[in-house]
Amino acid sequence: MNFQLTKNEQEFIESFRTFCKKEIAPFAEQADRNKEIPRSHFEKLAQAGYLGLLHEEEYGGQGAGIFLSTLAMEVVSEYCGSTFFSVGASAGLFGLPLKHFGTTDQKRKYLPDIISGKKIGSLGITEPDSGSDVSAVSSRARRTSKGKYLLSGQKTYITNAPVADYCLVLARVQDEIGQEKGLTHFIVDLHSKGVTRSASMDKMGLRGSPTGALFLEEVEVTEEDILGKLGKGFRQTMQTFNAERLSLSSYSLGVMKACLEESKNFSSTRKSFGKSIFQHQGVAFLLAEMYAKLEASKWFTYSVAWEMEESDSQGKGNMNLSGRCAACKLFATTSAREVTNLAVQIHGGAGFMDEYKVSRLYRDVRLGEIGGGTSEIQKLIISNSIMKE
Repeated sequence: MNFQLTKNEQEFIESFRTFCKKEIAPFAEQADRNKEIPRSHFEKLAQAGYLGLLHEEEYGGQGAGIFLSTLAMEVVSEYCGSTFFSVGASAGLFGLPLKHFGTTDQKRKYLPDIISGKKIGSLGITEPDSGSDVSAVSSRARRTSKGKYLLSGQKTYITNAPVADYCLVLARVQDEIGQEKGLTHFIVDLHSKGVTRSASMDKMGLRGSPTGALFLEEVEVTEEDILGKLGKGFRQTMQTFNAERLSLSSYSLGVMKACLEESKNFSSTRKSFGKSIFQHQGVAFLLAEMYAKLEASKWFTYSVAWEMEESDSQGKGNMNLSGRCAACKLFATTSAREVTNLAVQIHGGAGFMDEYKVSRLYRDVRLGEIGGGTSEIQKLIISNSIMKE
């Protein structure tokens, strides 16, 4: 595996880090308090080349590789997790399925505005009675005699639901006589008649990234709104989840790096018994644990990103890497939770106060072991994968 970047890629990551320090980091605490990130973040990140990294140039993207995108996601996550999740749900969870499965007309219609940050996307899979069990989705799209579909159901815990313009909605399709035709993704304009949405939900962490519910009551959609082919929604979702798991690993790296930097700075300035606390063995050991977990997670994530890019370039997709993606996500998100805990411990009483960044990181990171499939689901995927080898 060759993790070496080209000169242009190195320059992009360096300039992108400078951009995030200036344009993203200063708003992170405010976004947490206000429970929303600035809408301008989408367009600014688009102008910086972030939103379009994995998208084709003809629709306004950069056509970059998965490995470079992984590094960029790590950078954003280091400075603001809420921004990472909201922007990722738009350009990633909504945009990438369109890239992989959408028709040319669908790409032309939706991707330019998503990549430019003018519009916001979302992915609607989770329901009140179905989370990890995607096959239990109960939302339905009933075909009418006029050749259209009436979409009804409820989606919940949807990132960007309160503010999004579009949503990829997974539903069970029925023909005119009620016969099942399989799970299918529909591209839904959330400003359509029959769509209502909840206010932003109160959350433990990632408060700047709005999460809500969508209520669909006989929303009219057409054949042109079907993503890919009828009945292909389950496999599309699984492939999307693999990419999401890699992105959550990248998010975990950013959080761990932020925790380590905050802890290094705090332990250098905080004194106890006449010397900086990092000079005490107890704190030194905690810093060492943090570093080890970050480095191990980093190389696992980088290797999976490299493998996914190789597989993608060969036209194989990422389904052959399901076990690897699940293992990477499991390891990185678990490590990130442990590292945030160590960071709070190093800060002592200060770490319990919201004025310190590690308090927010501690709250934010908890979603990593839930989103994209819980850690328990990842273990099932991993075990199934290794038994098939």
